[in-house]
Amino acid sequence: MRATLSLRALIREYLIISLFRACAESLASENASRLAAMERADQNINELLETLHATFHRLRQAGIDEELFDVVAGFEALAGQSGDRRATKAGHP
Repeated sequence: MRATLSLRALIREYLIISLFRACAESLASENASRLAAMERADQNINELLETLHATFHRLRQAGIDEELFDVVAGFEALAGQSGDRRATKAGHP
């Protein structure tokens, strides 16, 4: 009788430990899966951020180039007008 009680107690403890272990492994697996998903999301965010930075810098440089070309064109237009005035003053049409 005493042996059956000890065997029942051992079986009960084994089942409890097995259930606890299964729950712990399930929780660890879920957390590992979430961590992997977050790392992929973080990597995707970094790649998108790099792409957006490159696009921003390209557009910014294009705006700077456009303004610079406008300034140069304005300078050339003014330089051309003053050259026309000098030619007219010297008696050249």
